[in-house]
Amino acid sequence: MNVNFRQFLLLAFALLSLPLHALSLKVQVVDPADKPLENMVVYLEPLEGQQQGKTTKTVDIGQVNKTFTPYISVIQSGDAVRFYNQDDITHHIYSVTGSHKFSIKIRSGQEMLKQDFAQTGEVVMGCNIHDWMSGYLLVLDTPYFDKTNSGGLLTLDVAEPGQYRLTAWHPQMQEKDNRLVQTFTLLEDKSIILKLNQAMAEIPQQQSDDDFYFLSEY
Repeated sequence: MNVNFRQFLLLAFALLSLPLHALSLKVQVVDPADKPLENMVVYLEPLEGQQQGKTTKTVDIGQVNKTFTPYISVIQSGDAVRFYNQDDITHHIYSVTGSHKFSIKIRSGQEMLKQDFAQTGEVVMGCNIHDWMSGYLLVLDTPYFDKTNSGGLLTLDVAEPGQYRLTAWHPQMQEKDNRLVQTFTLLEDKSIILKLNQAMAEIPQQQSDDDFYFLSEY
C-alpha cells in the first residue's frame, strides 16, 4: 500500500467518524406589507419520526411594572418556569387553561419555580389583583423553537433531514388558531419566509386606568 492511498484511507475514516452536520433553517416572518415581525414564536415539528432532543431549561417570566415580562414565553414540555416578582407589590398569578390551571401568590422580591407543564398547548396567564395584566406561555413537544428578532428572523439548527411542519404563532395573529403553517421537506440548509395574510391585532395595553393596587400585605 503506497503512502498516498494510506493517507486517503485515514482521511476517509476520519470524515466518516465526524458527526453529521446539523441542517440550518432560516425563517423570517413578515406582515402582508412585508414588514418584519418581532417576537413571533416559530417552531418546527418532525413528520417522519425524526429524532428530536429534550431540553432541560428554565425560562424566566417576570412581573415588572405590573406587566408580564416577556409578554410571550415558549418552552418544551417538562421544562421549568421561574416566576419572579420585581415589583414592590404582590402579584397573584393564575391560569384557567385546561390541564395547566394554577394559582400562585408572589410577594415583592419573591420567586416561584413551576416544573409541571407536561402537556402541550397555550397557557393564558393573568393576575387576580391587576386584571389588566396578561401573558402567554406556549408549551411544545419539539425542541426546535425560538422567537423572531427585530428583523423578523431566527435560525433553527435541525439534527435530521425529512419532512417537517413549520408554524409561526402569536396570540394577536389574525389567522386560524393564531397560526401560520407550512409543510416542507428539509434536505439541506434552507431559508423560508412566512408571510401573514392579515395584519396583526394590537397587543392589549398592559396598564390600569387608575393607580389602584394592593400592597405586599395582601
